[in-house]
Amino acid sequence: MTTTRITLFKIPFITLFAFFIVSPTYGQETKRELLELLKRKELTPEKREGYLCQLSCIYKKTDTIKAYDFADQALQTARSENSPGRQAIAYEAIADVARYLDNAPKLIQYADSSYAAAIRSKEELALAYAHYAIAYKYEKIGIKDKYIYYMLKSLAYFEKHKIRYDKLVNGYENLGAIFIDNNDLKYCEKYNKKALDLAYQSRNPINIANGLTSWALFLVRSAEQKSPANVKLLQKAENYYLKAITIFESENKKGNLNWSYGRTCLNLSSLYLYHFFDSRPQQTLNYLKKTEEVCLKLDVPIQLMVMYGQQAQYYTNLNDIPNIEKVLRKVEKHIAGNPSINSRYYALLYKNYMDLAELKNDFPAYRKYFALYDQALRVRIEKENRVKEYNASMRFETEKKSQEIKLLRENLETNRKVNYLYIALVVFVFFTLLFMLRSYYFRQKSYIKTNLLLQKANEEAAFLSKIKEEEARIAVLESELKEKELQIAVNEKIMNEQANIKLQQELMTNNLQLEKKNDVLKDIKSRLEVMKSEKPSEIKNISKTIDKSMEVDEEFELLKTSLENTNPAFFSALQEKASGTLTKLDFKYCGYIKLGMSTKEIAGHMNIETQSMRMARYRIKQKLNLDRDTDLDEYIGSV
Repeated sequence: MTTTRITLFKIPFITLFAFFIVSPTYGQETKRELLELLKRKELTPEKREGYLCQLSCIYKKTDTIKAYDFADQALQTARSENSPGRQAIAYEAIADVARYLDNAPKLIQYADSSYAAAIRSKEELALAYAHYAIAYKYEKIGIKDKYIYYMLKSLAYFEKHKIRYDKLVNGYENLGAIFIDNNDLKYCEKYNKKALDLAYQSRNPINIANGLTSWALFLVRSAEQKSPANVKLLQKAENYYLKAITIFESENKKGNLNWSYGRTCLNLSSLYLYHFFDSRPQQTLNYLKKTEEVCLKLDVPIQLMVMYGQQAQYYTNLNDIPNIEKVLRKVEKHIAGNPSINSRYYALLYKNYMDLAELKNDFPAYRKYFALYDQALRVRIEKENRVKEYNASMRFETEKKSQEIKLLRENLETNRKVNYLYIALVVFVFFTLLFMLRSYYFRQKSYIKTNLLLQKANEEAAFLSKIKEEEARIAVLESELKEKELQIAVNEKIMNEQANIKLQQELMTNNLQLEKKNDVLKDIKSRLEVMKSEKPSEIKNISKTIDKSMEVDEEFELLKTSLENTNPAFFSALQEKASGTLTKLDFKYCGYIKLGMSTKEIAGHMNIETQSMRMARYRIKQKLNLDRDTDLDEYIGSV
């Protein structure tokens, strides 16, 4: 085993380890406590929004959909209350979710929305949250000085008012990490110490554990400044990590499994791996196993990647090729099952396979993984270039907007001075001309008053004239309308009279036919009396007579045709009302009723008893589904 081989596995995964330098912390209440608080009916909208935003912060590492939903609920409530200040706080929570998802456009959009709403509200609290979001916007696009400026402004307010210790601890940890990256241990120590002090002030176990982790990380970096590393500082860092892990384990037993637990375990196992491996190899292995157990339980993809990287480094130190292959297969399976993992990890995986193939002198495998590594590297470089291009454009746009705002402020200041000068000149001119205009004013006052009265009178006269013209037009239109209505009424009357005359003529014809039919029936009756004593052949003649008398039934067809000409929908409307149950005889009765004939007249015309006609009327009324109070004659007359 050579130093070169150790480095091959150390370099790819140390990048992943650096990802966990910055880790968000949680609020004062736990997730369970916040959910219980939200169930209270007496909550004010402001408190409810605050709890929703804190829940969003808690859920963003485990369920981004729920995190966004909680923040969006807070935003909708703030909008319904028309509160720009509370909208700014809700926008900051949504921007925080976008930051975790590494969605730079959304982070910038919601951070700008938070800042705009805070400016409208002019509330200090809203501005503090907005500055927090804006700080991470500048961190994302790579303007670190503005990130530090806005973060310190935000944290100063939270610290002054003793609120949101989760953001205070998180913010100062991130500031410490920024200065660690710049190798500025003075400010790193300052801000990590502040994070730890505020964590103890919050009395929140999770905040304290995170503060201890950040302080331990600072001690490790301080120890590494010396060659060899300062063992005493490394041992102190180990103690702080162990204290933090004890707290996380205690919270885990209460059901508060925290994402930062995995970060602390990874940091401690890294400390053992890179500083205490030679002196405590078994302890290093034990803690790697514990870290694997915690990371698998948390199921955070990036943490699992770092954990597998540490395992690979451990077995590389031992030159244990089978276990190295086993770990790399786990990494490959994990990457394949998590498409959201950054593409650079494919390149790192193939690079490690190349190193392993070289270690085994397997040159065909080396060529295979070299091709895959080269392809993954090109994809990674292309994506990184796109990100750099986007960040550069965002920095340009941000700087451009900053210059525009600066120019606008300068113009505003210049305009303000010019306005003051103009105001002074106007005041001077005003007082100079006041005396001169005073006498002129009194002379013109009566003249203006007279002109105003005259103008008002002219306007009223013109208005009255327009009203009269409109009234005249309305009168003409009403007259024309009445004439047209009268003409229509006359035409309808003439048509009705013509129809009635036609119906009366047809009725008279029907009456004549009825009389003829009655005579025929009387003749039949007399013949039947004689038939008893005469020959049976006479029956044939009687049948012919009956057939002729049945021809009289054609009168109904004439009546029906007449009614259909004057009222086409009459019979169809009746049949639809009766659901298709009316017979041809019922139509006869209805037709005669439509002509205005009484029950007695219809009975005589049909040569039936009056009582039979009443029963027929009753059956027709039932078929038409008419109630008891509805008159059949009136109903048929209205159809």
